[in-house]
Amino acid sequence: MGTEHSDHGRTGRSRTWRGVRLAFTLLMAGAFGGLAVQCSSSSAQHYQGSGSGGSGNGSGGGNGNDASASGGSGGTPVLGGLDSGGQEFSPDAFFVNDPPPANCADGGGQPPAPGGTPECPDDKNLQNCPCKQVGDTAPCWPGYRKNRNHGDCKDGTTTCVLKGENQPVWGACQGYAGIDSKGNPLGTSGPAACGCFSHGLWNIANTSPCFACTNQACTTVSGAVSTLKSTAQCPQSATTLPGEAWSADTVSADCTGYFKLCYTLKALSAQGAQPAATDCVMKQVCTEAHYDVVNQTQAFPDLAGWLTDTPAEKQCAQAFVANGGYAEMSVDGQSDECEKVKKVFATVTYCPLACSDKNNPNPPAICSQCKNGGSGGF
Repeated sequence: MGTEHSDHGRTGRSRTWRGVRLAFTLLMAGAFGGLAVQCSSSSAQHYQGSGSGGSGNGSGGGNGNDASASGGSGGTPVLGGLDSGGQEFSPDAFFVNDPPPANCADGGGQPPAPGGTPECPDDKNLQNCPCKQVGDTAPCWPGYRKNRNHGDCKDGTTTCVLKGENQPVWGACQGYAGIDSKGNPLGTSGPAACGCFSHGLWNIANTSPCFACTNQACTTVSGAVSTLKSTAQCPQSATTLPGEAWSADTVSADCTGYFKLCYTLKALSAQGAQPAATDCVMKQVCTEAHYDVVNQTQAFPDLAGWLTDTPAEKQCAQAFVANGGYAEMSVDGQSDECEKVKKVFATVTYCPLACSDKNNPNPPAICSQCKNGGSGGF
């Protein structure tokens, strides 16, 4: 961190401005329960891929016993298995009470039904259902299809045993995890809820803003501007939009989907106050994209450069300097299995301006924790 000096030519005259660059501390609080932030993308990129899928699956996405959760009539019916008498079963016979995971990525098309019968489908290898060869082993799952191998829910293993004198059947499912005796997930949120999405991580390389000081002590400012992606330093001008992005950023998650992530800079209402929903917004910057590969770090579009360009934003910049400031990290998205993900998930506290003074022989102790970038889990 430091104090930046630069000359900016304007209408033939030279004008010097003094900027102070801030970093935030490592203090990251939990999400504000239920508080949602409505983000407006500066890139004019629209929410892709979720519209048709959401409408095709929304009514069934939250109800494991509703056939519409598998896509309803969104796909072409495919005949399922045959019983020993040659009877055919439609997908509805298998999925009406135990649908597969919803699919928003392809518009909600229904997958082919498994083989076997609704009571003994060959995709779950349930106890006492037919198997081929005594001694064979296979993965088994006595819970709902939509939870299988999601979060804490994990397959068990079953062995083909002989029932009676000549009937091979699957034995008890051993070692499965995450569900109770009725097949329901043990929890209602996070990995214990056994949904496709339980956790994501947003990492931002640079989060430092730069304040345009109007006096030597920088107790008053005329506004704020984003630092530069390439250097994390103040730009040449405090009055024009920077010519490059603010920061690179990456996302990782345990489920694919479309996520819109916003970083909202706010000022406290008074020194020593706690963050509140009524605090002013100095600036909000968002990025959005489809997350493609589970548990892999993916670069998201850069956070765009910004400038406080309205009276309200400039007043909020002054409050940020006078009272202290923070940022909220929020997400508004949908997994490819139609799960809505919308919340404020982290609060970032910024260092005091005293940490930016290189000539201060006794900086506050908290200054040692300051840095330019950070991450938050959603």
